[in-house]
Amino acid sequence: MRIGELASKTGVSVRVLRHYETQGLIKSQRLSNGYRDYHFHAVERVQWVRDLLACGFSTRQIREFLPCLENGNIDPQKCTAKHIAKLQELDEMINLLTERRRRLSERLAILGVSVPKGSE
Repeated sequence: MRIGELASKTGVSVRVLRHYETQGLIKSQRLSNGYRDYHFHAVERVQWVRDLLACGFSTRQIREFLPCLENGNIDPQKCTAKHIAKLQELDEMINLLTERRRRLSERLAILGVSVPKGSE
């Protein structure tokens, strides 16, 4: 399928698809006319890339997942450790942000300012 069709099927712009390709996240074949031609598995690959980006993975980290996603086959055993590591990283970030929030609330209390509604 051509890049416009892949964009339509995935809801991702042509520009973003080109970026994914330059980052090595998706692959295409070049037709004799120079157009990109994508395998039907590219739809699933783009969906995975978007999901992994939303989970906080970088494009470099996502490239490491590619063996788990080859030819549309998902091998959870190869990806499990990376997912667990990302969860641990997120937990550490949450703990750090929670501590920062607590300290900021204390500073506001010292200044005689109450924490705004909805920020509790």
